[in-house]
Amino acid sequence: MLILLISLLFGFCIFFIFQYILGNLKNIGREGIISNAAQNKKASIVLPTIFRWAKNLSKYIMKIKSPKLKNYADKLAVELNGLGGEFEKIAPYQFISLQLFSAILLAIVCWVFISGNFVLVLLSAFFALIMPYLYVQQSLTLRKTAIARQLPDTADLLSVMLESGLDFFGAADKVCKVLKGPLSDEFSKTISKIYLGYDRKLALTELGDKCGVDSLKFFVRTVIIALDAGVGMADTIRRLSLQMRQERASAAEKKAQEAPVKMLIPLVLFIFPTIFMVVFGPIAISFIQKGSL
Repeated sequence: MLILLISLLFGFCIFFIFQYILGNLKNIGREGIISNAAQNKKASIVLPTIFRWAKNLSKYIMKIKSPKLKNYADKLAVELNGLGGEFEKIAPYQFISLQLFSAILLAIVCWVFISGNFVLVLLSAFFALIMPYLYVQQSLTLRKTAIARQLPDTADLLSVMLESGLDFFGAADKVCKVLKGPLSDEFSKTISKIYLGYDRKLALTELGDKCGVDSLKFFVRTVIIALDAGVGMADTIRRLSLQMRQERASAAEKKAQEAPVKMLIPLVLFIFPTIFMVVFGPIAISFIQKGSL
């Protein structure tokens, strides 16, 4: 049990280390130099070196002919792309290299400084291997939640802008400058691609597929149909916004109804045993010591 707890502790340490590393991706330049010459700050060579090593190792990992590894890399590529921003610049095999680095490093640290117990070293390496992927999963879930929450407000502002006489993409550009968030960032990229000559239907479809949010996919499909049919966009988007708000309210009510059922597990496992110990503990001790109540 103690070995498992120590391994979990090491795993969480790796989790927060990766949170720091991936959170500082925007500071890493193409050549491994943090570009901040205006403020004359010293550049760090640790993170660029780590990513450069991971890139070199990924070339050898790509040569491994394993269907499971390829499926994992494909899944990882979709998730990293869905996170957007600087995460899109990380190749899936480069991320796998970072996972291997963390597993090997933590195994060595555990072996040298903590204990040479083979089980402890193996568990530490295992948790260090999976924690970076868990960080990606957590970040992706939070991002999808933020996009789903921002979508109704974006639709409301779009309908107002459309009623003022702007076209859809001009209105979307204005809304992206007003609202800040992951949805606005993705819309800005999509609009930039369209202005550069990219097919608008394909760009909107890629937006929905990249974010992986069902409500956004439905919104994009409706917008594409409205653009093809030439119907009033303002009224269509206003109805979409109302429908999304109703769906969000229904989802909140469903979660509220599920809360009592979910609370049974912590009640039975943690709270009830504590209450029994507090109430009947003194009685049991008195009975053991005196032989009677």
